[in-house]
Amino acid sequence: MALRVCVVILLVTCIVTALGWLTTTWGLEAENEQYAYSLEEVNRLAGIANEQVKLNNQQIEQANANIGQLKQELDESEKSVAYWWSRANPGEFESLDGLKAWLAEDDSNTTLYIFGSGCMVNYDCDDYATALVYNALRDGYAVSLQIEGNHMLNSTVIGNEIYFIEPQTDEVWLWGYRD
Repeated sequence: MALRVCVVILLVTCIVTALGWLTTTWGLEAENEQYAYSLEEVNRLAGIANEQVKLNNQQIEQANANIGQLKQELDESEKSVAYWWSRANPGEFESLDGLKAWLAEDDSNTTLYIFGSGCMVNYDCDDYATALVYNALRDGYAVSLQIEGNHMLNSTVIGNEIYFIEPQTDEVWLWGYRD
């Protein structure tokens, strides 16, 4: 009988162990299925995220292209503003040598001087002086008109000094001082 009891105990132990093993195996299979499902879900979400990243990268590339275009437009606008600012706010020549160098490059004194009653237009001192003012303004310098007797000429200021300019010959002389 003791042998029977031992066999029964051994048999019950084997059955309990087998049931535990089967339960664990079935549980692992269920867990494996859950993990497999979770892994599929993770892969699906990763695919969606990758597509979103691609879309975001395209949007970033487009934004960078737009930024480049806007920078170019801004540069052009800044140049335009600087140009018009210099026209609206002409400055002084830096020095007498700078004035003389500019006059040497300026062509307003090269127009043919025409006299006579049969001419359609008399291009004379006021025309030369006006042309010099326009050319100076175009280049960002302040040059004004002066009348002395029956003659028109130009003047400009450099620092504290006032210079007169003969617009037909580009001769320059110191007229006086501001202060």
